Amino acid sequence: MEIAVHVKDPTPEFERDLLALLDKHRASLRHDPGWNTDRARLFHDALPPKARRILRAALAGVDGTVSAGELRDNDDSSLRGHAGAFTRILKRGVNEGWWDSGIKSPIIALGPGSGRVQGYRIRDEATVRAFIAALGNTSDSNEK
Repeated sequence: MEIAVHVKDPTPEFERDLLALLDKHRASLRHDPGWNTDRARLFHDALPPKARRILRAALAGVDGTVSAGELRDNDDSSLRGHAGAFTRILKRGVNEGWWDSGIKSPIIALGPGSGRVQGYRIRDEATVRAFIAALGNTSDSNEK
């Protein structure tokens, strides 16, 4: 049997009782570490505008990838700090209870590890599908 529970605005007593029950049966529980449409929408909406632009460009790109050249306004412009925005929102989502702590970032910076970012890639095909389902046709976005 599989049971999924979604409770909107539980009372403190209900939340306490439910968490106690779940804790009692922890060995039988399985968490869901993947991206779905609800999580994708929350993640996207919490991002700052430039990070949203990167995410949407990667979704619109071939194989969920966008090159840094497509994102930079010119050769001298920097993408520094954008990967940090993805990490901050991922951590915020864990703290807010939007997703489990084991979830992996939906987007990965491509590059040598130090130096200029060469692009961004959506983690995998299932994540691409979840974000497209949540956000619709990314090529129609006017966000900059």
